[in-house]
Amino acid sequence: MVTEASHYSVLIVEDNQDLVMGLQDLLHHDGYAVTVAGTVAGAIELVRAHRFNAIILDLGLPDGDGLEVLKETYRLDPSLPVVVVTAHISHDRTVEALAEGAYAYLTKPYDREELQHTLRRAIGAKELTVKVERTERLLSQSEERLELVIQGSNDGFWDGRALPGEPWDSPRTPVWWSPRVKAMLGYTDEEFPDVLESWASRLHHEDTDRVFAALTAHIERRDPYDVEYRLRTKSGAYGWFRARGQAIWDEIGRITRMAGSLQCITDRKCAEDALHRSEQLLRAVADNTTAVIYVKDADGRFLFTNRRFEQLFHLSTEQIVGHTNHEIFPREIADAFRANDLQVLEQNSTLEYEEQAPQDDGLHTFLSIKFPLCDHTGKPYATCGISSDITERKRIEDELRANDARSRLTLTAAPVGLWGWDLQTGQLYWSPQVSTLLGMAPGSVLGTQNELLALVYPNDRETIVLAMRHALEPQRVDITFEHRVLRQDGSVQWCVWTGEIIRDRNGKDLHVLGTVRATTAIT
Repeated sequence: MVTEASHYSVLIVEDNQDLVMGLQDLLHHDGYAVTVAGTVAGAIELVRAHRFNAIILDLGLPDGDGLEVLKETYRLDPSLPVVVVTAHISHDRTVEALAEGAYAYLTKPYDREELQHTLRRAIGAKELTVKVERTERLLSQSEERLELVIQGSNDGFWDGRALPGEPWDSPRTPVWWSPRVKAMLGYTDEEFPDVLESWASRLHHEDTDRVFAALTAHIERRDPYDVEYRLRTKSGAYGWFRARGQAIWDEIGRITRMAGSLQCITDRKCAEDALHRSEQLLRAVADNTTAVIYVKDADGRFLFTNRRFEQLFHLSTEQIVGHTNHEIFPREIADAFRANDLQVLEQNSTLEYEEQAPQDDGLHTFLSIKFPLCDHTGKPYATCGISSDITERKRIEDELRANDARSRLTLTAAPVGLWGWDLQTGQLYWSPQVSTLLGMAPGSVLGTQNELLALVYPNDRETIVLAMRHALEPQRVDITFEHRVLRQDGSVQWCVWTGEIIRDRNGKDLHVLGTVRATTAIT
């Protein structure tokens, strides 16, 4: 029913001025905007040029039949209501007018209330028709867009409707599967009919309970439905898919319909599995090395540490990751770590440092190899470090330097030579005094075991070989052997070699250090 007629415009097609004035007064009183035409030609021109909500039409016009106006109006806008008000009352004329599209047919003299009521109904019918046409047009556009989306998407779509009187998970529940769903699985329409069982029967048995639990949670508690699972394809292999959906419920909360999408995520799952295996491999390597491995972002916060780091500093991952050196180590040590990290970031290159860190038994020295981690543009965003404890090596090096200094002092004060034997390389070395005792010019002997044996009296060589072999026995702490040397001038010199065997903390043989002295006069 029309309630605000001021929004509506009515065209009066009438040549009788008295009737026109009466209609204008009536319509203006009801709030309509009124336009008047007194001829067929004038009416047709107005209909073509303007939009009206209704037309009141007299059939008897001075320049022709009013039905021509009705025909042109219907051609231009079939939904525009035309109310015929005329003195022509023949049955044929009435039928003809209605056949040409007239909304109603009233005879003169007209009843004012009947005309008002008819006009309101006519305009209401016009609005309803327009709304229906708009809705149909929008629905058609929506369906076209949906069809384009379905055809252009890599995802599949599905739409199921609950059967009356049956549970929603009935195998017979009708479900429309889009062509893409069947194509992803490799089935034809006949092999994959539009029922729930087509999908349910191909779920991986390890996923079935979980997937149906997710569906139940959505239907009964309205939890979001977003789940990943495996489906058996026609080849017999299982592919990974992600399903999302939304149900519709009736007024008492019963599901009536549920629709959603199906996305193939097999490639993503394979990539995730490969990444997971790679991460496990990296973690296994990092956690089974004696080196300390760590990664810090550009701000110095730890992103990763290996098990050795946690063991040495008695910290858990939670106490390390996200924290800085200054939150873990004493300030002076943390400052040194940070300065080295910043240098690596600034130079964007691999650098080597000797760094110190506190341990239960005091400060330890580490040889740290630090290098930048860069993004796709080459800009460093983090530093990675691999630090090996070289405290024992440094101790041995310091001890060797001290022994060397003592030996040099001894050699300058007495006719005794110094010798050493590197048990890792087999290399022998001795001071110039030993070369003198052996009757050789300093530097003329290379310092190998064979070179030494060549200088030894032939009958004494086996004794030296056995002595040097016994030196490698775990329980030995020192070595002593003596031999004769045939000097270049034909004389024979007796020499006594003594040495201490140096091992690391694990008992590994490193060096022999000792002295060489003459025991008898030259003969």
